[in-house]
Amino acid sequence: MKTAFLSELINSTVKLSKIKTVILSSMASPAGPRAAPVPGAAPLVLENLAVGFHDKSVLSGVNVSLAAGEILALAGPNGGGKTTLLKTAAGFLKPRSGRVILEGRDLASFGKRERASRVSFLFQGQAALWPFTVKEFVSQGRYALRGLFAPEAGADKERVEMAIGEAGLLGYEERLVTELSGGEFQRVLIARARSQEASLIIMDEPINNLDPKYQFVVMDMIRSLAEQGLSIILSLHDLTLANAYAHRIALAAGGKIAAIGKPAEILREEILSEVFEIPQGYQKYVLPRNFPDGIDKKAQIVKN
Repeated sequence: MKTAFLSELINSTVKLSKIKTVILSSMASPAGPRAAPVPGAAPLVLENLAVGFHDKSVLSGVNVSLAAGEILALAGPNGGGKTTLLKTAAGFLKPRSGRVILEGRDLASFGKRERASRVSFLFQGQAALWPFTVKEFVSQGRYALRGLFAPEAGADKERVEMAIGEAGLLGYEERLVTELSGGEFQRVLIARARSQEASLIIMDEPINNLDPKYQFVVMDMIRSLAEQGLSIILSLHDLTLANAYAHRIALAAGGKIAAIGKPAEILREEILSEVFEIPQGYQKYVLPRNFPDGIDKKAQIVKN
């Protein structure tokens, strides 16, 4: 009886050990070479897309194409479907209909690891929950490329150091993320996204709850990423900053993309009045006016 029990225990232990080895080797394995984008394909295309949740459609008929190096600001009233659209574009939610096309391929054809190596997503109000150092946190962006338990290679370390430097975080490497301010942690999040080497970064209200200084710091970082060829789509409530930094603005309202175009084409009294349901006489307080020195005014509204 005792011998049979011991034999069964040993066999079970061996089986568990084999299962553990398979799991760890799978998680540690590199992602493999990235398939090249389809020649001439846009980084991101939303094709006749309908999005929603819990059997409820929020936006439909969405047709948007994002170019390399472009910043597209998604604005609109609360509850208009901005977050749902961004999560669907990133692959966290399935489209109710239509397609998300990433680099010429249907996003549904990507595995999770391959998708994570191409798309980085910054969630709204993301908090630092665990006391990782800044360097450890930024290094997590490499998991999609090397595997969770694979040893860190020289290329990984170089990429992490580069991302930390680009974010202006040199000297912060050993600081705990739980001890950083909101603006500092937002820079760490962007640095992690940068270390991921994704060609598309999707951000849900990246400057929410930041003071004016860090709003400009974060937006400058975002513009710098676009200048390096990354494609960025982000939701913003601040129309002045959308005007100053975005190449195009899309307004989500009424279950559709109500308007999309260059800032000067979108930030007009008649459009904003309808989309945001602004009472008569208050439109002038919503239209972007003057900018601080040093901000690149990509478009200006003539009417004050």
